[in-house]
Amino acid sequence: MRRLGPLYGGAVALVHSTPWRWPDSIGNEARSGFWVVALGLPIGLVAWIAAALIDAVGMPPSIGAIVGLAVLSLASAALVERGVVERIDGTHASAPSVTSILVLVFGTLVRVAAITALPTSLWLGVFVTTALAGRWAAVFLQALGDPILDDVSPRSLVATPTPAWLTAAITIGVLTIAVLALGKAGFVALALTAAIAFALGLDAQRRDRGLSAPVVATAAAIGELAILLVATMT
Repeated sequence: MRRLGPLYGGAVALVHSTPWRWPDSIGNEARSGFWVVALGLPIGLVAWIAAALIDAVGMPPSIGAIVGLAVLSLASAALVERGVVERIDGTHASAPSVTSILVLVFGTLVRVAAITALPTSLWLGVFVTTALAGRWAAVFLQALGDPILDDVSPRSLVATPTPAWLTAAITIGVLTIAVLALGKAGFVALALTAAIAFALGLDAQRRDRGLSAPVVATAAAIGELAILLVATMT
């Protein structure tokens, strides 16, 4: 903590919301919502670089899109996909059900179709915005609800609920990037994400008496999908 100083919060979020394992001395500590969202920027950049490299060697854009989306998922330790499965099947399911597999397959196909429908010149903005918006949706939902106290998994998008001023600042930052990438449609994508995430939170409160790691991961999935779908309409 002393060595990293103000970057310590970023290290905590890095270890708990990506496959990165250093520093390994970090336990299951509280994660800053700001850093959870901020990590979407390098994750989106890495996904774009992977897709751009495939495109640069002359392979079809569809292959680059698939690779970019795969890197996007892997860079977040597949937290979104795993959370969606756990939300559908329950956290104690021994194996994914047919329903959850179909949802993941269909969602992946829609994501691939959305990216391939865009010119490659827009990939940078869309990949970055997708990663940021997904993580923002998870943090935004937690800012509205009670803290998640039963998250014992080593990796998740669970964070300490942010105060109103910080939630607003994070939202403005993500919205600015979304507008730069998508134009006015960025407003639509984030507003749609916020509305669906809020409804998801109400459903979780009614069914589960509170939020959980799978619920916020599902909110992140909604945020990512919203950006990709709205991007195809710009």
